[in-house]
Amino acid sequence: MQADFLKSAGPNAATFKAMMDVLPDVAFYMKDAEGRIMALNKRNCDFCNIHDELDAVGRRSVDIFPHALAQDYVSLDKTVLRTGKPLVNQTSDHNADRSSDKHVKSIFPIYDGSGRRIGTTCLYYKAPSAQGAPDWHGILKPVTDYIQSHYQEDISSDQLATMIHTSQSNFRLQFSRIFGISPGRYITTIRLNAARKLLETTDKHLSEIAVETGFWDQSHFTKTFKHERGVTPGEYRRRHRTQAMS
Repeated sequence: MQADFLKSAGPNAATFKAMMDVLPDVAFYMKDAEGRIMALNKRNCDFCNIHDELDAVGRRSVDIFPHALAQDYVSLDKTVLRTGKPLVNQTSDHNADRSSDKHVKSIFPIYDGSGRRIGTTCLYYKAPSAQGAPDWHGILKPVTDYIQSHYQEDISSDQLATMIHTSQSNFRLQFSRIFGISPGRYITTIRLNAARKLLETTDKHLSEIAVETGFWDQSHFTKTFKHERGVTPGEYRRRHRTQAMS
């Protein structure tokens, strides 16, 4: 499926895709006219918590992300596909990694050799000065703000539910409806986001990173990272160091 799509998109599509894999801080995707993912670079796999690009090929945003995120992604892709006009440097806070960072996104149409629009391609990266929880978090803003600032600490669902004056069961229900994951899984995701950054930008020992990002110890950190990312922290660090040198 991917090979057929890249062939339809022209002789330079595969080269362009390969080039995206060597960009360290830019996420990239291609989708066909039906909204199915045709290509992801390594950075976007990291953001989306997808182990490997081929795990996503053929799937749609609604198959991977919670409703609020998927709805935004699909809407933008459909607009570009319908109008043929790119959306350039759009600020977005619907983040695949569930962080509160803002991203700058550009989406372009893809044409085949006959000039027919057959899909979309997108590049996005973290905005330099973006902070604060996005608007779509709604009533859960105090919770996500707190988690972003205190992920190193032991955080309970009961503690978070109290912050928005609701029961623990109602809090879990609302949280899962909006984010598509449980509060505990969200906290783990934010901790892993912080750990990824330290692995990519520092030489700190894994035990230091484990403590700094809220894990019990190095063993817990390694086991969780491997389960969620498909590779160990050490393998992740080596992969990104290799990319930075290439």
